Formats: sequence, structure tokens, C-alpha cells
Amino acid sequence: MKINDSTYSTIEQFAQVARQYCAWADGNLGETQEEVRRAGRLLAELHLAALRLPDLGPGEDRGAVRIPQDEWLLMYQKFGKLPLASYWDVFNPLEAEGPILNDLADDLADIYRDVKSGLSLFESQHLIEAAWDWRLNFQIHWGRHLVGAQRAIHEYLSKEGL
Repeated sequence: MKINDSTYSTIEQFAQVARQYCAWADGNLGETQEEVRRAGRLLAELHLAALRLPDLGPGEDRGAVRIPQDEWLLMYQKFGKLPLASYWDVFNPLEAEGPILNDLADDLADIYRDVKSGLSLFESQHLIEAAWDWRLNFQIHWGRHLVGAQRAIHEYLSKEGL
């Protein structure tokens, strides 16, 4: 399938935001409220970029490079130092389920794992497969982590007057 310029641009925009998020996560995170604010901005940008990703189908059967569990655990520990740790959430607001205790570090680490995996496809010039990987995993996994984290960060920053 040939990708037109507009579609390429949309996928490239997501990749740019994904790179920014991963660079932030891979960097030296402080244990400050400013890092929580930065996480909120990056999540908002990821959310918008994910909603704009085109539905191009799965493309060829190419596996993304999955982040190993030990790398995920390092991210989890790093994010665990942020001043916002756990929060109450409803996993599926369309079903009658009670609130659950969520973990912001788990959210951010899962988003990192899924977004970075898609980047491996993008960097290998498998654009259709990258867009598919990001869209699918957004719908079934990291999107839930993202919106829960966004709400928690919003409430945290509002409470702190930031």
C-alpha cells in the first residue's frame, strides 16, 4: 500500500511525540511536581496524536521489538519516584464496576513499552505496521493507562494549585 503525504505526515507526527515521551522517560527524571506536569503535557500530546493515526490495516506481518520485562521494571521504578503514586479509578466506566487502585508508575511504564515498541517498526521504515501497532495497542491497552493517568495528573495538579 502506498502512503500519501498527508498520511505519512500524521504517522510522522505521532512518531515525533512518541520519541519525545520515550526521551523524557529515558532521561533523568526529577522527583518533582514539574515532572508530573511534563508527563501530563506529553500524555495529552500522545492522546491527540493517537486519535489522528490512520487506520491502514495491519500491513505485513512484522513483529515490533518488544521491551523486555527488566527494562519495563527499570521504567516502573523510575516513574515510582514521582510525587504522585497511586490513585483511584474506574477501569471501565461503561460497566458497573467499583473503583480500583491504580498505579501511575505502571501506567507510564506500560505506555512507554507500547509506544517504544511501535517506534522500532517506524524506525525500520515499516510505517503501516507502526501505525497499526500504535492504534491497536492504544485501543486495547495503553489508551486505558493514558486516560487514567491523565485524569489522576489533572486532579493532582489541580489540588496542588499548579
